[in-house]
Amino acid sequence: MSYNVREHSYVVGGLGVTGQACVRFLLQKQATVKAFDTRANFTLVTDPDSDIDTDMQAFMAEKVTCTALSEDYFDGVDTLVLSPGLALNIEQVVLAQKCGVEVIGDVELFARLNASTSDATPAKRVVGITGSNGKTTVTLLVNHLLKSCGVKSIEAGNVGRPVLEALQSDADVVVMELSSFQLETTSSLVLEAATVLNISDDHLDRHGTLEAYIDAKHRIFDNAKSAIVWRDGEFVAPDEQIIADAKGNAASNAVSDGESNAASNEESLASKNIVEYGLGESTTGLAIASFDGDDEQSLYITFKGEKLIALSDIHLAGMHNVLNIMAALGICLQLGVSPALAVKHLHSFKAAPHRCVEIARVNDIRYIDDSKATNIGANIAALEGLAPTIQGKLILIAGGDAKGADIASLSPYLTKYVSHVFALGKDAHLFEKSFAHTTRVATMKDAVKAATRLAAPGDVVLLSPACASLDMFKNYMHRGDVFKQDVHDLLNLHSKNDDAVEATS
Repeated sequence: MSYNVREHSYVVGGLGVTGQACVRFLLQKQATVKAFDTRANFTLVTDPDSDIDTDMQAFMAEKVTCTALSEDYFDGVDTLVLSPGLALNIEQVVLAQKCGVEVIGDVELFARLNASTSDATPAKRVVGITGSNGKTTVTLLVNHLLKSCGVKSIEAGNVGRPVLEALQSDADVVVMELSSFQLETTSSLVLEAATVLNISDDHLDRHGTLEAYIDAKHRIFDNAKSAIVWRDGEFVAPDEQIIADAKGNAASNAVSDGESNAASNEESLASKNIVEYGLGESTTGLAIASFDGDDEQSLYITFKGEKLIALSDIHLAGMHNVLNIMAALGICLQLGVSPALAVKHLHSFKAAPHRCVEIARVNDIRYIDDSKATNIGANIAALEGLAPTIQGKLILIAGGDAKGADIASLSPYLTKYVSHVFALGKDAHLFEKSFAHTTRVATMKDAVKAATRLAAPGDVVLLSPACASLDMFKNYMHRGDVFKQDVHDLLNLHSKNDDAVEATS
């Protein structure tokens, strides 16, 4: 069924980057549209050379409401395009639903329009990536690998570029990073491949329960043609029983013929359009195996038992990034790019900032910015990923707004991997309760000073907060930038005469 925006009347809810992109798109398509925002003040991102932004300025002056809405507001409106930053239970959305208005997001609008393309303008192939942690890295990596292999692709969604902009691009493939907020208003998005990278307690202040959060994430599989699944992960498969059944069938077949195990396992998983990956050994999907020795230098990522790349040749820090690479290779495979070809372009990928990035090294003390670790799962991934690579102590700077998550669940990981925690922000006290070797500090500068005094050669000072940033900073990027600036100021990294200083960015 074709979908024509001129046949509908829209309200756009929320005028952040996504909301403004929706308004621009609908104005350009000459649709009937107005908007509301829950804030009295917000900034219009403009391009003075754009005709559509001239229309946008007029729209902002005439058709935006920032006050309470009445039922009359929704007269003649059939669709509310809700920005992901606004929850489904706010009074404006409840009122819209009461008035019979359908509530969707920009991703769902993309999906309907993409399904309505003609032979002259074929639908874009789309892959979807979600998870509590790592989804931006995987999204950017998939796009990089595809482009490097000659596929005309573009990244969009939660990664920064609104999906409707990608719809208007000349790309053949759209690599979408999808948050739980975006997925809960999406119902008809058709994906060539979908993955839930991992699940940990996050956004419980929005979703209420872990089960509701998982349900939102799993909507990514509803119309997916294939799934890329971490074989050791919890809550990451489209149907947890699918893989168990596939493995069970393979094991049963192996009773009569031991050599058939691998072939049957591979056939069972392939028939269900599942590509598995993980850090253990396996002859199916992507795995880790040792060749010509047992030391770390001989460990390789493999595909169907054949080696692809040595772990020692991977420049992204931590074993969690090895999993990210595997997920990306699995997605590329579903778009017709073999892992053997894609992996050749891994070396040219530059990781996004604030994700386990070394920002300074002084006297063999490393300072690592993982400010993007806004939840417990991301913090655990950083600790487990970095610990095997550290010769000395790991000193952690953490804290902020825990968003209702149980910080006490971090206790065994802190005990196992961390020498000392310097905690700041709204929920710093939760770290004190969870780990005896915790000192509460008032500012990031205080945390950097205290960690540096404690550190010795071979140690790592890691900013991996396990919390959101908005209690003290504009966002996680601002938090990471402040950390880097405080490190550079304290260690006088701007001095040209200090030969002991090595800064990296």
